[in-house]
Amino acid sequence: MELELWIAAVSSLMVMIPLWRITRRTGRDPWLSLLFLGTPPIGTLVFIAILAFGRWPAERGTDTRDGAPAPDGSDAADGR
Repeated sequence: MELELWIAAVSSLMVMIPLWRITRRTGRDPWLSLLFLGTPPIGTLVFIAILAFGRWPAERGTDTRDGAPAPDGSDAADGR
């Protein structure tokens, strides 16, 4: 029983550390990566959906089509 708990803890850390770094590099709150631990299948899908379809705070101020800053300094994706 104790061995299984250690294996589960080490396995969780092996996944959580990269997810923590990914969320921090995208400009989001790293605590978002804890969704993975809550309910693994649903939490993982929600985490991936947030990364895939959400706006990344690290991209603010750039034109998302080619990564270049918008010519007037506004965010071209917003239309502002």
